[in-house]
Amino acid sequence: MVLFFSFVISAIISLALIPFLMRHAVFLNMLDEPGERKVHAVAIPRCGGLGLAIGAIIAILFSLTFQIELIGILIGSLIIVAFGIMDDRFELSYKWKFFGQFLAVLVAMAGGVFISVVPFAGIEAGPLIITLPLTLVFVIGVTNAVNLSDGLDGLAAGIMLMTFVAIAFLAIDSNGSGVSVAIMALAVAGGIVGFLWFNTHPAIVFMGDTGSQFIGFMAVFLAIYLTQYANRALNPALPLLLLGLPILDTLTVMVRRIRLGKSPFSPDKTHIHHRLMGLGFSHGEAVGSIYLLQSLYLAFALAFRYSSDVVVIGTFCLFSVTILLFFYWAKETHWHLHKATEGEDRRGSRFLRSDRLFQFCRHYINYALAIFLLTQLYCLTDRITTMSNGIYLLMICGFGIFFILPRFIQDVLVRFSIYIAAIFASIMGQEFPEMTMYSHWFIDLFLFVLIAVVSVAIRITRKDKFRVTTQDILVVLFIIASILLIDLKGIEHVSFRLFCLVYALEYLLHREVYEFRLSRYLAVATGMIIMAVVLPTMQLN
Repeated sequence: MVLFFSFVISAIISLALIPFLMRHAVFLNMLDEPGERKVHAVAIPRCGGLGLAIGAIIAILFSLTFQIELIGILIGSLIIVAFGIMDDRFELSYKWKFFGQFLAVLVAMAGGVFISVVPFAGIEAGPLIITLPLTLVFVIGVTNAVNLSDGLDGLAAGIMLMTFVAIAFLAIDSNGSGVSVAIMALAVAGGIVGFLWFNTHPAIVFMGDTGSQFIGFMAVFLAIYLTQYANRALNPALPLLLLGLPILDTLTVMVRRIRLGKSPFSPDKTHIHHRLMGLGFSHGEAVGSIYLLQSLYLAFALAFRYSSDVVVIGTFCLFSVTILLFFYWAKETHWHLHKATEGEDRRGSRFLRSDRLFQFCRHYINYALAIFLLTQLYCLTDRITTMSNGIYLLMICGFGIFFILPRFIQDVLVRFSIYIAAIFASIMGQEFPEMTMYSHWFIDLFLFVLIAVVSVAIRITRKDKFRVTTQDILVVLFIIASILLIDLKGIEHVSFRLFCLVYALEYLLHREVYEFRLSRYLAVATGMIIMAVVLPTMQLN
């Protein structure tokens, strides 16, 4: 449960803090002005990374019992954040950036975290004269690689969200020795989720150097700590795959600049995302393609985590060369991605353009959600009737507060309640026998029909009513990963139900939300009741 709360606390703080920082971006002098290398045309706040980092750090402080090594990583991350804030405010020169990164890495290494086992050198620790400089170069290189990959809306945040989740899974899979790593990884992942809410294209906030350097620094050090200390059975070269695409991108860009006689740190438009857009990819297609590539690196990392150095490093090299060969082929053949004409009505048949079909879909989604939630409340009737008057009063007050909250916070609470309802219905059968009906196949059939109707509704709804974003690609990738890669009992049911319920809710929230009060209010009521039922059992345990 501490893993779940580290993620949730960070996400909530990030979601709440970033709008406040955005409103004061001018005062903070954290605005990203348009430029030759920028894809945005107006000034956009770049304070999202600060909210992300604060949320993650607070969640770590509340959730973690510290060891000296983890304290060193955390202090190092604070140094990274401090220099990142100065960079976002005053545009520091690269020398000062490197100084801040150098200082942060030294602090983390002083805590005892560094590369000790080197690939192809056996299982014994290597000489410090080799391992310490190697750690310094690798960490600074990866930190800057993540920073440089932050070129499109949702790009760096999305690929690093996947990386942190992969690190958390590998840590949990270490049979207890990596719980601290999992807590820290999920805390950063929660901050990223909160940030992505505002950063999906078209972004209204950027993470800036504060956020990109923070998540890069945390990812590389957590990967090192996991493979070198928490679980030595993992291959020590695994960080190459966990951070595969940012490493490949930065290496190829720097090699190209050096070959042209330029400084490896000179700005240009030769990153992978720039090259994809040069091949005709739209913003969303470029980001989605990079998500898919990074997900393959992570799939290789999970599949080959206990393999030999030759297999891990060979896989990284082979897949990286394959990506580079694609770009070489595309350049030589002048290949471009062909897209459908934007703005055309793709709802082909008269049937799909039927207003009756549209009305049926939106009402079906609304009432199907309501039925799912009402059924949960019905199952919990005996427990609800035995609650104390104090609990009833707290829930009434909570419901009253919900009505006066700003709209976007209400939407966050509705979504969170749906998540709780889906998880509770899927995994609480043993603790709450009255919920065993949710293990019946009929529930999955009911939700399958629901997502089928949602799919039809999205297909017949014009783009300005509901659009698929790069966040949807992340969701689908996580669903596939949970089913194919993670060997946890019942995970496929939780993932499937979350997928169905969340997309049904998202469809409603992207339309005239006031017409769907029933589902909104039931979701919040169900979420509060489930929390009131579950929390006392946690305290008793």
